[in-house]
Amino acid sequence: MRRDGLDTRRSLLGFLAGVPVALRSFGTIAQQPNLLVLRSYFSPGTLSHNAAQHFAGEATEKANGKFIVPVDAVHLTFRPFKQIAEASSLAHYYAPMGANLDPVFRLSALPMLVASFDEAEALLRIARPYYSAALAPYDQILLAADPWLPGAVWSKQPIQSAADIDGSVFGLEEYADVAGWGATIERLGARRASADANFVVASGYVANLGRYGVVYPNFIEVFIAAQLDFLTVNRHVFESLPNAQRQVLVDAGRDMEAAQWKFCRELLEQDYREMSGQGVSVITHPPQELVAALRSGAQPDIQSWAQSMGSDGAEILNSYWRAIGRR
Repeated sequence: MRRDGLDTRRSLLGFLAGVPVALRSFGTIAQQPNLLVLRSYFSPGTLSHNAAQHFAGEATEKANGKFIVPVDAVHLTFRPFKQIAEASSLAHYYAPMGANLDPVFRLSALPMLVASFDEAEALLRIARPYYSAALAPYDQILLAADPWLPGAVWSKQPIQSAADIDGSVFGLEEYADVAGWGATIERLGARRASADANFVVASGYVANLGRYGVVYPNFIEVFIAAQLDFLTVNRHVFESLPNAQRQVLVDAGRDMEAAQWKFCRELLEQDYREMSGQGVSVITHPPQELVAALRSGAQPDIQSWAQSMGSDGAEILNSYWRAIGRR
């Protein structure tokens, strides 16, 4: 697996500057072998933070008193990726925020690449070795990759075709802006604005009912992307543990990941029912003409990403297309 152009990615140096901090933290942990702190870069109560708590509880239980894993919420979801190096041992964070260091971290946020959780999981299986390779220079080991609910659209009037987007004004939730989805919508003729939007690109589902449900009572699930969070462990910390305790972390990560993918599937259906019950018009299968237009609008983003990855980009995409039987 080649990492073309890796030596030209100067921004990696900014992250590596944080590694001594991780090493100092490791020294502290060596004095307290029963404490492995998990730093969560999400607010308490969010889907992502709850996933971190799931992992922490399971790891602590499986360790049988050998170590405990408290969760430290840092509230820095979209801060520089180098913050992860400051995690005392474990960290859980939004993977695409590292795209400025290595473009592979943006893969799960690419718009209109996956159309379901099944396709998102297929993409993860293919990309996992590349994620691990990209994390290795920072002494991070990937334990789990769990999804967000997919990106969708809340609108004032029903959106059934590209013509309903052309000439409209739209807004972006913060993460959607970070993910770079605005360009895809703009290519369909819409204009981005912070106020008086005809529709908003967001997720949140029931969690966003209070924010969007009254002004934007039409919800269409276009499955823009199912972005990933990463849960990683510092390599020095991991290698300092006995084999049995390393296996506890690996098993807890595997179990948390499987549980989160299952939970997100179930939550999606539950949210649809609850939103419909509160007066929102929910469309879960958008017209194919609209999907095709959005995929066309997203192609420049996908191709640009592939080019930024060198030969790895083509390898990942070609393997993915073969796996899902779609081009």
